[in-house]
Amino acid sequence: METKLDQFIQHALTSQPISGTSLIISLYGDALHHRGGEIWLGSLTQLLEPMGFTDRFVRTSVFRLQKEGWLDAEKIGRRSYYRISERGQNQFRHAESKIYQSEQPNWDGKWDLLLLEAADKDEKARLKKELSWLGFGQFSTSLMAAPSSAQSDIPSLLSELNASEEVIYFRADYPYTRSEKNLKNLVSDSWSLQEVAEHYHQFIVLFRPLALLLKELSDEQISPEQCFQLRLLLIHFYRRVILKDPLLPDELLPAQWEGQIARNLCINIYQRIELAATRYVSEICETTVGELPQPTTLYFRRFGGILKEIAA
Repeated sequence: METKLDQFIQHALTSQPISGTSLIISLYGDALHHRGGEIWLGSLTQLLEPMGFTDRFVRTSVFRLQKEGWLDAEKIGRRSYYRISERGQNQFRHAESKIYQSEQPNWDGKWDLLLLEAADKDEKARLKKELSWLGFGQFSTSLMAAPSSAQSDIPSLLSELNASEEVIYFRADYPYTRSEKNLKNLVSDSWSLQEVAEHYHQFIVLFRPLALLLKELSDEQISPEQCFQLRLLLIHFYRRVILKDPLLPDELLPAQWEGQIARNLCINIYQRIELAATRYVSEICETTVGELPQPTTLYFRRFGGILKEIAA
């Protein structure tokens, strides 16, 4: 008999188009990144088929991710195994630092400014795209900016982007508060905050009913398989929003910013279903050496360390 949770899962699956490659990246990042990052293709299919994703859908998606450099493949006999590549590890680490934050970052009022004037047209376009993904906004044609963060090592970042010699890096103060209104308008436009807010609102509308439903149900009324499916969909939809969010400090955000509401909603749901979902993944997944390893310590630091260690 179909339950209310099953109905929610089907509703979520049809609420927005779901890319196979994006969904599998969400699965690897959430369920496998700190558990060896490897899985047998058959296990991956077993996880996703009950959600309506066929074996062909899964095979096509992982093949594309391999071609794009996210995954490495290994064949042992007739079995294919896919693990996160070195390039993929770097991408997952950056994404995880945003997805599993527990609060907005602290800010000392300083700005990191990157002047791209010396770069040619093609290189400038590449850098703008890369820097935008890393949280920088475009203040003018050749000027990218971001509120300074203690976690940001800008020289290392420029080195990774092969832009150390072309980009001029400044760190600036903002001592003149009379223009604060214009600054907030500039920030809103440069980071498309209205668009980000609309995506957060859609996330809240979709998942708030789930949070209420989970309060009504006991652990025995929620199957481990449902917990896995719910957690995957939760992180997949949340990831699609938060990776577009520059995670600006509160001082630069509009009043009643829905990003924090969405984060708290995500944390509450995640904490409720995480343990059963993790055990379900352990039961289903196989690797080249057998069982999936237990999560590492870094896994339990997500969302400020709210998760409980799993008994062996």
